[in-house]
Amino acid sequence: MNCELVSLIFDSASRRLFCHTAPVNIPAVLVCLALSLMTIHAADFPRVPPKEPGEALKSFRTLDGFRMELLAAEPLLADPVAMAYDENGRAYVAEMSDYPYTDKKNHKPSQENPTDQPIGKVRLLEDTNGDGRFDKATVFADGLSWPTGIAVWKGGVFVAATPDIWYFKDTNGDGRADIRRKLYTGFRKLNVQAVMNNFQWGLDHRIYGAGSSNGGEIRAVDKADAKALRLARNDFRFDAVTEEFEVISGGARFGNSFDDWGNRFLCNIRNPAQHVVLPHHYLARNPYLPVASAVHDVAEAGDQLPVYRTSPVEQWREFRARRWAADPTVTMPRSELVGAGVVTSSSGVTVYRGAAYPEKYRGQIFVADVAGNLFYRLKLAADGVTFTATRADEKVDFVTSEDIWFRPVNFINAPDGCLHVLDMYREVIEHPWSIPDDIHAQLDLESGRDRGRLYRLAPPAFKVPPQPRLGSATAAQLVAMLENPNSWWRETAHRLLFERQDPSAIEPLRRMLNQSANPLARLHALWSLAGLKALSEADVLRGLQDPAPGVREHAVRLAEPRLKQSPKLLDAVLRLAGDADQRVRFQVAFTLGEVSDPRATQALSVVARRDAADHWMRTAVLSSATESADELLQDALADRAFVSSAPAQELARQLAMVVGARAKPAEIQPVLNALAADDQFPRALQSSIVMGVADGLRRARKAITTVVDKSSPAAQLVGRLLAGAQQQARNASLPPVERVQAVQLLGYDTFDRVEPALKALLDPRQPQEIQLAAVRTLGGFVSERIAGILLEPWRSYTPAVRAEVAQAMLGRKERLLPLFDAVEDGRVLASQIPPSRRAVLLKHADPVIQQRAAKLFGQDAVTPRKEVIEKYRSALALKGDAKRGQQIYTTACLACHRMGDQGNDVGPNLATVRAWSVEQLLTNILDPNREVSPNYVEYLIELKDGQTVSGLIATETANSLTLKRADGAQETVLRQNIAQMSSSGLSLMPEGLEATVTPQQMADLIAFVLSAP
Repeated sequence: MNCELVSLIFDSASRRLFCHTAPVNIPAVLVCLALSLMTIHAADFPRVPPKEPGEALKSFRTLDGFRMELLAAEPLLADPVAMAYDENGRAYVAEMSDYPYTDKKNHKPSQENPTDQPIGKVRLLEDTNGDGRFDKATVFADGLSWPTGIAVWKGGVFVAATPDIWYFKDTNGDGRADIRRKLYTGFRKLNVQAVMNNFQWGLDHRIYGAGSSNGGEIRAVDKADAKALRLARNDFRFDAVTEEFEVISGGARFGNSFDDWGNRFLCNIRNPAQHVVLPHHYLARNPYLPVASAVHDVAEAGDQLPVYRTSPVEQWREFRARRWAADPTVTMPRSELVGAGVVTSSSGVTVYRGAAYPEKYRGQIFVADVAGNLFYRLKLAADGVTFTATRADEKVDFVTSEDIWFRPVNFINAPDGCLHVLDMYREVIEHPWSIPDDIHAQLDLESGRDRGRLYRLAPPAFKVPPQPRLGSATAAQLVAMLENPNSWWRETAHRLLFERQDPSAIEPLRRMLNQSANPLARLHALWSLAGLKALSEADVLRGLQDPAPGVREHAVRLAEPRLKQSPKLLDAVLRLAGDADQRVRFQVAFTLGEVSDPRATQALSVVARRDAADHWMRTAVLSSATESADELLQDALADRAFVSSAPAQELARQLAMVVGARAKPAEIQPVLNALAADDQFPRALQSSIVMGVADGLRRARKAITTVVDKSSPAAQLVGRLLAGAQQQARNASLPPVERVQAVQLLGYDTFDRVEPALKALLDPRQPQEIQLAAVRTLGGFVSERIAGILLEPWRSYTPAVRAEVAQAMLGRKERLLPLFDAVEDGRVLASQIPPSRRAVLLKHADPVIQQRAAKLFGQDAVTPRKEVIEKYRSALALKGDAKRGQQIYTTACLACHRMGDQGNDVGPNLATVRAWSVEQLLTNILDPNREVSPNYVEYLIELKDGQTVSGLIATETANSLTLKRADGAQETVLRQNIAQMSSSGLSLMPEGLEATVTPQQMADLIAFVLSAP
């Protein structure tokens, strides 16, 4: 409906309002009015004062009769983020007072900030009168940078303080550390929300830390000659005795928790709970095995997971979302209309393992949403070798606060059997890089630096138990403590037994292993005997026969280093390949990769047949199949019924790829001969296995047509399949999925034979998916003719096909000059070359390429971002048309950003920015490098075969990297095939959008992004 309406326009330079009367669309003008009002009030965010501890307690809303009890508050502590109790109930607290910076004026986004002062501390809290609350505080250690993790050891503590890991100990009893020893250094001090954190003792007597995503080159300070270990998207563990440091699977954000059986859980902003499924060291054994991720989202993850805050939304947050309230086309819940109500800051994931709560709470996961002033719980359930986690409470969170200063960042299973909650207590908790400059200028992100709270989440009728005094416990008493239902008591006794190395504990531990009715006690007894170097063959055999699957699983791990010397243990582990419990079989599949006995391959085959449908199980088998993949594949082929099933076909393809990557004709030939020997095998299975072998060979820079014996059945099979693939690829009557597979198979033939077919498939009358497959297949060949073939039909290509061709041209050095020729003569527009790749070409190591790039792209150097942003502020006062904006999104944003069911999940999902202010949205569109999360930095990887691939690192494991391109396509690269890898340091989203989008179109785009349901 159109009508005459007075419209307000705000001039951001003069800060004056203008009005005019014109025919307008009501929803559009309401949006415009909202935008104007938002700009008017941008400079006026009222401060919300903190609540004193007593008042803050009244602000909590809890479920099931639980209550929050104050254990400590300022001035006893400030900014608590991590904590550990020692054996006598004293608490060591990491205080991150330097969050998010100490020098706002000189703080620079997306780079390290050396001007920040190390003002973090470790505080020692004591309860001197036994009333269950702390009344004494001592600064145990200060001068720390970003302290985020603590683990107790021999009267002192290990502390994570980026860029270092320290050990502190008080030897004279004054409560202050007089031993200050730096163990490791090299953790990157970049993103303050992506630092290592949360030390936890494992059952194996090692300290585990969450590595987050800043990464680094980690070296032991006392071992100057030791090679630095690269930490990327990984976690780590270290041995407190030998100080051996090891990179392990992981790499989320702030959180690190074990369950009773040693399963480790992480959280990652919008991924509330993740399980680390695949151990890094097992994956590293098989360099030919591409694995996309070692971590599994056990809970639903995403951009619109609801939380149910009871706190008022901060004024500056409302400022970002007012336009939503003015838009009648939006049907979102009010929580989103006010810029809140969704998971944005998952933190402190912790499995509850105390004994004070009702039994149903045991094993549940607690997760905080710091920005929402709340935390909630998830029910954890076994799901094969991993888990699923679902909300325990419907449309309500377990603890919320009406106080916006409540910032629960972490939890700890405490000696009293309750969860203790660490409240950083800050006015604003957001990362400074994610706040537009004008808003950032008006917020005090350091407000609350002198405050902090520690709470007990107490159940109904809870009574404070006596303080622990395990420091004076005997060895026998510590062993008895391993049966305690409260995990803190068990694990503290477990640690102390390891610390003391008292041989008098051995016999009590052995009795516990053989006689205790508590499976967790038997588990601790096994590991404690191992920690005392007293674990016997008989002990391990006892564990392998334990009635509890969890004990058997860990006994297999403990048996692993002994299998080569102990026939009895090997026999017992081989028998467990048929265990009734899948997690036991999972561990067996990993462990069998450590022995070369032929029976191990037979046992792996048993596991593979039973569990082929589970991709985690397949990966475990494949990790152990480096030397035996050909035998396993032949064994599968001997059972046609089994190998013809869908799960087995996927296993067979993966085994075939490993066989091919090893590039040994003595392994490849028998496999393909066996495949050729039975003409009853489905054609799809034959094609899949041949492609698997060929793909592996290509990674080894060899061709299947040159490896197989030309007179063998294998060669005849390969020839038939390749010849048939040409016919299938051109057959328009076949389903596209079959044609695409045929096109892919052509990539393993010789180029001369397939050139005509692939050229024909570039015809614009072919379906787009066939064209794309043909481009990718052509791009995989090395021939001087490829460039001309790909460029000749350029004008007939759709945008998606052009993008794929550009990737293929940029993927090899020898194609760059022909591409430059096409740009120079006008066949290809310079703007059709991704700006991020233009920047790389302008700095190319080859001077000829660099000079040609400078000639073609140098004049397109982007305008300074500040100047562009100022120019486009006029868009904030223009009426945006969401329909027109959708067209801009389709042409400029859809390739990388998902909105609803459109687009690709390469960059952030645009649903996550709907609560942003128009100012923030405009700034981030025009200056994508203002805040470049490590997750969205582009990497350029040169492979040993001369190919170059680029994209975001979506995931990485011990032996592979998975890159995600701007069009959403993913490619997994084996580390062993990487010749060189570098990061542009820039966002995959290019600068320079203003070259193709006018201020009015920008207003339209913003209107679409903010109004799309």
